[in-house]
Amino acid sequence: MRTMPEILAIKRDGGQLESSDFQFICKNIASIPKEQLGAFLMACQINGLSTEETSNLTQEMLSAGERMQTAFDRVDKHSTGGVGDKMSIILAPALRAAGAIVPMLAGRGLAHTGGTIDKLEAIPGFNTGLTLDEMKENPCFISRQTIDIAPADRILYSIRDITATVPQIGLITASIISKKAAEGIEKLVLDVKCGKAAFMQDIDGARELAHSMVKTGSSLGLNVTAQITEMDNPIGAMLGNSHEIAECIECLKGDGPDDTMELVYAQAQALGYEIREVIQNGSALEEFVHMCIRQGVEPDIAEKLVDDPFSVLPKEKFSIEIKSPESGYIAEINALTIGEILCKLGAGRTGESPEINHGIGARLLKSKGDYLEAGEVWIRFDSVADLNQELKEEVKTALTLSKEEIKVESRIIEIIKS
Repeated sequence: MRTMPEILAIKRDGGQLESSDFQFICKNIASIPKEQLGAFLMACQINGLSTEETSNLTQEMLSAGERMQTAFDRVDKHSTGGVGDKMSIILAPALRAAGAIVPMLAGRGLAHTGGTIDKLEAIPGFNTGLTLDEMKENPCFISRQTIDIAPADRILYSIRDITATVPQIGLITASIISKKAAEGIEKLVLDVKCGKAAFMQDIDGARELAHSMVKTGSSLGLNVTAQITEMDNPIGAMLGNSHEIAECIECLKGDGPDDTMELVYAQAQALGYEIREVIQNGSALEEFVHMCIRQGVEPDIAEKLVDDPFSVLPKEKFSIEIKSPESGYIAEINALTIGEILCKLGAGRTGESPEINHGIGARLLKSKGDYLEAGEVWIRFDSVADLNQELKEEVKTALTLSKEEIKVESRIIEIIKS
């Protein structure tokens, strides 16, 4: 087995690493100096990882940690992140109501992209830090990654974040697929966002990432479908942590926005489940309540949450309405701009502070394709104080109007299967 300096020299010079090299790194990662791990990641960033290398790295990251038992009815979903991306919280209980087992490991928000874990932590008492034993006993959960699952990924990701190596396709693939394979799932659907507010802003990059994750997941025996979806405009009407939980409850009652439900139904279908009936008959909402209670929410709080979300969820009291300067059809609401504004207000993390305010958010009163009259309110922010003039001007730049009627198309751009 090669030493770490030998591994670094091969990758530095553009050579191909073997499975045993990745095994050495993943099994000894706690004792390898961070300088060497940073050098390894940068060599991967500069010279790339082949399909075989990506598969081998993923397998070794998976093998270095604990795994849940594989079963044919265990399924999951992963999204690369966006603005208003709340589908996991709707999908998990709906899938459970339809008969699936859903072991969902999720993450926190990064910059303008909202995180599923942050949203769930807006619910008083919701425990997002289940132990591996608790996960194994739970038929449907959404929790953070534990130290037992893909431990090499946890260390490598923390170094990727500070070494400008986050965008490397092979490293992204290994990070995501190793965690998902550890859940013991049979099927996985991937929501690969593409657009202004997405990690992959162009279709070529989104396709490359989607193909990489599908191939790697398939090499580990998973049935994988990737859906490339549009992320130029915010998803749904409610944005921010508490606000998106409230909209998830609307969706589970069958009253969700069309674009959100399109994605939820398509993701369930890719996993082999039809969930319209369980949403319409109330069993999906009931499973959401059960999930909340199993993860630490008091039963009376869980019931109040679904009856009147903001009687339980935090919501800032200062409301700011933004009006349209002219009339026209909405051609675009720039999701990146809106997401960055919410971040600056405190709904997301910035480099200055890791803390977030779950009660800060926004509601879109109009969406792409709708007609706006001059002076009509199109977005309402809930914050701790009024927006300063600079932010108000920034909000205005997010709205693009057209004199011509705008056709609203499907958010699903392309589907890639195993």
